[in-house]
Amino acid sequence: MKRVLFITYFWPPSGKASLHWPLDIIRHLQKDEIEPIILTVEEESFTQKDKTFLNKVDPSWKMLKSKALEPFDLYRIFIGKKKNEKLVSSETISTENKSLTHRIALWIRLNLFIPDARVGWNFTAIKVATNFIKKNKIDVIVSIGPPHSSHLIGLKLSKKFLIPHIPVLIDPWVDIIYYKNLKRSTITKMFDNHFEKSVLQNAGQVVFVNKSTEEDYEKKYSFLKGKSNVLYWGYDEEEFKAS
Repeated sequence: MKRVLFITYFWPPSGKASLHWPLDIIRHLQKDEIEPIILTVEEESFTQKDKTFLNKVDPSWKMLKSKALEPFDLYRIFIGKKKNEKLVSSETISTENKSLTHRIALWIRLNLFIPDARVGWNFTAIKVATNFIKKNKIDVIVSIGPPHSSHLIGLKLSKKFLIPHIPVLIDPWVDIIYYKNLKRSTITKMFDNHFEKSVLQNAGQVVFVNKSTEEDYEKKYSFLKGKSNVLYWGYDEEEFKAS
């Protein structure tokens, strides 16, 4: 029985679209061959909730949770929104909002939170995972991004405990399309590229969810050839049978 530590920021009851991949992959693992341990946030207040996803979570799965610093709560206050007022992700990186408070908040998000605004979770996540690994054998670490700061958790644990690390990039990291129209400083991009390269160089294998992203990354980093894989973002036939 192999023990696999999955690092995923988003987890039910979050309604975030990107949690479908880790949730459904874990659900379809061979139960007699792989034991999943899920490291996630104790509570995240940003995404909309969908409690129906909780029905897919096997109660026998081992869950490790830690608190996360949610900068979006501060963002709400800074731009004048109430704490419980709805905030969508596209709003935080909007280039149409020309208000001074939004532009300041956007600059801070893009240049001080590297690689992304969820990096505040890393401190508590690494501590919780470290305490667990010291007492329990882990065979492989799988980190899912975005947020790509999750891969830095995987990198840290991989190097500390000499455990193979498999980062899963659902979206591109440094070269994500919306960065092209946003202002990131040269030093920010330098650090972000360093983090991305460090994670991929250390990785035993790397997983992408489409062929074009894999090809783009192999052009950027030739060392990925031979250790990059595509596990497509598909659909669950059981969902269609149920409907």
